Amino acid sequence: MRLHLLLIALFLWRQDAVTGVRLLELRVPAHAAEGGEAILGCQFDMENDVLYSVKWYKDGREFYRYVPLSPHPISHFATPGVMVDVGRSSNTVVTLVHLTRDSSGLYRCEVSGEAPLFATVYDEKYITIYLLPESGPQLTGLEETYKIGDRVRANCTSQGSRPEAQLKWLINNRLAPRNYLRGPWYRTSERPDAVETIMELTFYVGSNHFRLNTLDLKCQATIAPLYQQETVHQASQEEISAIDSYTDAPKLGEEPIPTFPDFGDTSQLQFEDDKIENNKDKAATISPSRVLLLLAFILTLCILDW
Repeated sequence: MRLHLLLIALFLWRQDAVTGVRLLELRVPAHAAEGGEAILGCQFDMENDVLYSVKWYKDGREFYRYVPLSPHPISHFATPGVMVDVGRSSNTVVTLVHLTRDSSGLYRCEVSGEAPLFATVYDEKYITIYLLPESGPQLTGLEETYKIGDRVRANCTSQGSRPEAQLKWLINNRLAPRNYLRGPWYRTSERPDAVETIMELTFYVGSNHFRLNTLDLKCQATIAPLYQQETVHQASQEEISAIDSYTDAPKLGEEPIPTFPDFGDTSQLQFEDDKIENNKDKAATISPSRVLLLLAFILTLCILDW
């Protein structure tokens, strides 16, 4: 009887000792890029127990196992979307490479102690795989120069991605007013699981849009937290053209040579001064017949008075 009680006490002591196995930290990225890699970390404390195994699962399916007392400690198993880089994996780290859309899922790290209890602890986190654009956003429709009153009308296009990119237009590093924007619009890219994002910027240029005769237009594409790219277009203010007549102005120190229109032969032309003089001459000269008529008129008036 005493031996039986001793065995029970020993068992309970052993059980209490091994329940100290703790999972300290699970490092699993919430997001990763398609075509890239993900490093999964599992930190644990065995305390008074001995490590039996570390196992990794995706969506409940085991794909990696580490058993330190095995002749071949590391084993990995074919799983859709999971490719393990064994050379960069151990009891606390598993490196996944060549991620695909199928790599998204719930990842679990499970740590077990030695027999006879095989005390086990685990934790799990979800990874979402994003498809990122291969380059920054593309700008179309912009000119190299603008003048006040010109209309700016341009598109910003972010290449196919999953999920769609968030676009922002900035004018001189300040967010463009909402009434300057149209969109966003989405269209299917070459891949059916990805979409392109388009946003239009349109406004009429005013003097307030120039900074030191320069207009900076920027489009920013973001897929948080993995991607942020921007494309900048710098346009200059178009100068007002000089009046054409000034283009032939004489150089400093030279006198301009006056030019007059060609009126042909002007010897027969009568100027205003000549007309006035002729009229005066005509007024000063009275013909004899007019003198006689004037005398006859005066004589008649005299006879009538008598």
